Amino acid sequence: MKKLIVILILLAAVILVLSLPIAPETSDTERVIVDHTLGVMVHPACFEDAGLTNFIDEVSYSNAVENYEYEILGECSEERLQAGRTSILSKIFD
Repeated sequence: MKKLIVILILLAAVILVLSLPIAPETSDTERVIVDHTLGVMVHPACFEDAGLTNFIDEVSYSNAVENYEYEILGECSEERLQAGRTSILSKIFD
């Protein structure tokens, strides 16, 4: 009986940890395209519709946010580069 209680408690703890919002929504290592002329960043999937200048570079998301402090350009990029936290389970199934 004690084994069953311990197993249930461990199972509940694992489920709780997997469902808590502890993982970042957008990974710090996610690659983004920055336009130094406009001071914006876009997700690579949204590059064609962004209308960027020729002064572009590819950097990590954390670099674009922390060092350049660039804003996200367009709805397409905003959907893919969301701030905040999400659960580990949702990251696994994305």
